[in-house]
Amino acid sequence: MARQGVERATERVAVLMTPTEKAAYADRASSLGLSLGQFFREAGASYVNRSSQRDEEEALEAALKQLELSTRHAEQTLDEALAEVRAALNSGS
Repeated sequence: MARQGVERATERVAVLMTPTEKAAYADRASSLGLSLGQFFREAGASYVNRSSQRDEEEALEAALKQLELSTRHAEQTLDEALAEVRAALNSGS
């Protein structure tokens, strides 16, 4: 009996490979305690997740670049304001 909201794996995907490739994949799956099908499902899922992670990393990199630009601008503005304050203090002496 399937639990509500849990989708059963019912679709097949045929993948052609050499007998040597199949044996290597089967050995690796077995060493991980996985069936060959589960091995490929997990491998595919990790690839999809990696693409999503790469998108997040690119967004973070863009945000960091923007932060660097705004920080540089804020530093310049503060330096200018400090120079004006020093000039005003020196003109009053």
